[in-house]
Amino acid sequence: MKLEFTKMHGNGNDFIVLKNMDGLLTAEDLSRTARLLCRRKLSLGADGILAAEKSDRADFAMRIFNSDGSEAEMCGNGARVLARYAFDKNIAGKSMSFTTKAGLIKAVVEPPYAELDMGSFDVTDAALRKFKNFNYIFITVGVPHCIVFVDDYDAMSIPDKVDIGRELSRDYERFPQGTNVSFAEIVSGKGCEYDEIKAVTYERGVEDLTESCGTGSVAAAIACALLSGETRATISKRVINPGGINEVRLCFEPARSSCHAWLKGKTAIVAQGEISEEALL
Repeated sequence: MKLEFTKMHGNGNDFIVLKNMDGLLTAEDLSRTARLLCRRKLSLGADGILAAEKSDRADFAMRIFNSDGSEAEMCGNGARVLARYAFDKNIAGKSMSFTTKAGLIKAVVEPPYAELDMGSFDVTDAALRKFKNFNYIFITVGVPHCIVFVDDYDAMSIPDKVDIGRELSRDYERFPQGTNVSFAEIVSGKGCEYDEIKAVTYERGVEDLTESCGTGSVAAAIACALLSGETRATISKRVINPGGINEVRLCFEPARSSCHAWLKGKTAIVAQGEISEEALL
């Protein structure tokens, strides 16, 4: 079967995007394709596969499969990338809505930027907890995120971030479904003009640090706002990931038990083409 692809990324979080509006590719097909095509050096290489499918409730439905073949509920950068793809391929207009396994997402695309209305998240149980010498806050933002606060983001080595990320991600006693793990430092007030956070995420399913994580950026922004005890109803933060900057807007309801979030950042089309049969063997 002829399989056309578009390689894209959102701030370095890269994906192979497939149009599956006819539904010919099953979940099993997409899982297998992700395992084969996401291999670095041996294939196209990517953090995951995105598929645009038909939806009865929105312009289209989003499916995302991690590089290990597991299906994720949601991915912020992936959703931004797929929104840009849908706009470019005339699947949807500039303003659109699409379904994910985590719920309905609305987006506005102004290439190269795509902004998502992520909806509201319950932060009632987002309490400060302890793991070894670190404090963390756990929040579900479509997918589970453990935000680990670090005093000096740059001083903490990549191997240490990977080791701790892997350990926490698989700590099923704390996190029964597993979790993504983000390392975050609030850098506002340290010579920065804006409310800024440095963050990087160890993503379950990818099993490594990624260049950028959209849901991780939103979770980090919410967690840092709660940690700082910010009382403003509306908060804007720039989350600096290794691959680029995600802009996050937050709106807390008066009791601060829930938070509405918007996520904006750049997307890029890298290549388009046809996948050879050899790549799928």
